Parts: sequence; C-alpha cells; structure tokens
Amino acid sequence: MLGLSAEALPMKMSKTTKKLNDRLLLVLKKLTQQAKEELEGLVSVSHTVQFDVFPSSLLVKCAFETGDLLDKAKSSEKQYQKKLHNMLMKQGILLKMPMHNLKFCV
Repeated sequence: MLGLSAEALPMKMSKTTKKLNDRLLLVLKKLTQQAKEELEGLVSVSHTVQFDVFPSSLLVKCAFETGDLLDKAKSSEKQYQKKLHNMLMKQGILLKMPMHNLKFCV
C-alpha cells in the first residue's frame, strides 16, 4: 500500500513535480515489492512528501504487524535506507541523509 499525505499532492502539479512524483512512485513500488518478499510481518509501506522541499521532506514508513516483528526487522532498516537511496539515485534523485527518509515502525 502506498499512502500519500494531504500535502503530498497539491491541487495541480507542475509538469516537473509530476515527473518527480512518477519517478518516486516507481521506486516506492519496487521497494515495497522487495520488502514484502524479504521482511516478515510487513503490513504497509507509506510515504509523505512536500515537493517544495523535496527530497529532504520525503518520509517512507514501513509498518509491521507487531513490535516483535519490528524488532526482528530493525536490523534491516539501514539496508532498506541504502536501497531507497540507491534506487532514487538511479532516478536522478539524491538523498542527503537516507536515515531520515525511511523508518520502520509498528
């Protein structure tokens, strides 16, 4: 599941913002597929973003069923931060601090 916050989608996106959003959604779809295959107990991947301060405003949340499953997956959090960073870089989007852009939660 990919979620968007209310501020993520302004009423009318510029062409540039739409292209960025399309590239972002493509990456998040791939990341979600990988995470669902590799991480036990993952229930959803959602994100919020404000394009006027993108990419620093990007926050991807990987939600798990229980605290125990989150604890098991926590060791993979840095790996997924790197995956997100690398996948976005291939799309021409550079994250300065990937550890702030992806979090595991319950």
